[in-house]
Amino acid sequence: MAVISFSLVPSLLPPSSSSSSSSCFCGGIPLRSHKSFLSIHSASPFPSLASNSKFSGGGGSGRRFHTVVSASADYYATLGVPKSATGKEIKAAYRRLARQYHPDVNKEPGATEKFKEISAAYEVLSDDKKRALYDQYGEAGVKSTVGGGSSAYTTNPFDLFETFFGPSMGGFGGGMDPTGFGTRRSTVTKGQDIRYDFSLTFSEAIFGTEKEFDLSHLETCEVCSGTGAKIGSKMKICSTCGGRGQVMRTEQTPFGLFSQVSVCPTCGGDGEIISEYCRKCSGEGRIRVKKNIKVKVPPGVSSGSILRVTGEGDAGPRGGPPGDLYVYLDVEEIPGIQRDDINLRSTISVSYLDAILGSVVKVKTVEGTSELQIPPGTQPGDVLVLARKGVPKLNKPSIRGDHLFTVKVTIPKRISTKERELLEELASLGDTSGRSKSRSRTHSSTISREAPAAQRVESSTAAVEEKTEQSEDQNDLWNKLKDLAGSVANGALKWLKDNL
Repeated sequence: MAVISFSLVPSLLPPSSSSSSSSCFCGGIPLRSHKSFLSIHSASPFPSLASNSKFSGGGGSGRRFHTVVSASADYYATLGVPKSATGKEIKAAYRRLARQYHPDVNKEPGATEKFKEISAAYEVLSDDKKRALYDQYGEAGVKSTVGGGSSAYTTNPFDLFETFFGPSMGGFGGGMDPTGFGTRRSTVTKGQDIRYDFSLTFSEAIFGTEKEFDLSHLETCEVCSGTGAKIGSKMKICSTCGGRGQVMRTEQTPFGLFSQVSVCPTCGGDGEIISEYCRKCSGEGRIRVKKNIKVKVPPGVSSGSILRVTGEGDAGPRGGPPGDLYVYLDVEEIPGIQRDDINLRSTISVSYLDAILGSVVKVKTVEGTSELQIPPGTQPGDVLVLARKGVPKLNKPSIRGDHLFTVKVTIPKRISTKERELLEELASLGDTSGRSKSRSRTHSSTISREAPAAQRVESSTAAVEEKTEQSEDQNDLWNKLKDLAGSVANGALKWLKDNL
């Protein structure tokens, strides 16, 4: 017969210690195990190939045809036990192989897969119902039980290992389960943060203040210390996750088996459930308390500033640390004063006489009413400064801004007759000489061309009289201005003597 080899696969049968090969029968077909290979011997289905030297390998027609193929998963062979092995023998075989192929001990390629195969085999053979289904129907019989069903929870191989060797992983280090599905780890959850809003007056924001308000938040129950269990009662292991706090759901898809690890829905990831609840908190571990909070507001805050009060938020579940309290500030504005960083700005109106002659006016500041000096000759739009009357710099109260005042000169729309006469005289004071010369020149030239000699004399005499009258009017106006300036000066001098 011809000999055709299709593939070479490692044998899943246990090695024989007595000889290098062993044989058995499966459906009339002899099986022979040669250490690491499994051979299936049968009559050749291709008689025409028997006489073909190309496929005969040089052998004669008397040789037997054999094909090497791979066998399906054999859980007994994986654990190295016979089909008649007892539960104790299966358990002992698993303990020995699990230690040998554990990824933390065996760093060879394929050790992790081998470890998972050993665990899967033990999971089936250690359960009498699954083992009976497997013996009758093979791997397909336990597929829905082992993880083929969409709603089945499967045992993690590393959790199975922990069941035998304890939480210390049998003396091995951590990091055994790269999927994160394994031993329940007690995690501490921080409580929720709380936001509180309140308003400040403009002066409170500038100079700082201290505020009190009532806050309702969750605090850890003092009776059960946040556990939610009655004092003296014991916690029960969660039956859904077996105390791991996590469950793995495996689904069969067209692309294969996909597993998803999630928090246990029964215990919420704790791995334990309460047998008797605390009466004060009804098993919540937290109670709602109304508490008086004092917050110190520093100088220089503005609208939108946030103050953080550590530890005044809701307490964490199961005795976890509390969250924080965040206080959002809103500053009320006052009319007439605008804030520009650490400076304050205002607009003041002064009369045109105060702008020309100078004055002292009272202005509104954050510290109350203050006096502002208006220097003589102040122009519209000029900015006058009151130093260190602004806003203290946040966290540096020694640095303080200024209060800036923009001057607006007020011009009256209606004036009295006397005021108009004085203003006209004041206006003619600056350009009277030029206008008088031009008028006299024009008037004299006209007379010289048109009038006779007698009229010229009269005209010249009239011109002299007119000049005399204008000079007298100028002197009279000048005297009035001096009197006005003197009265203003005397009034200012008297005010200074009274106030300084």
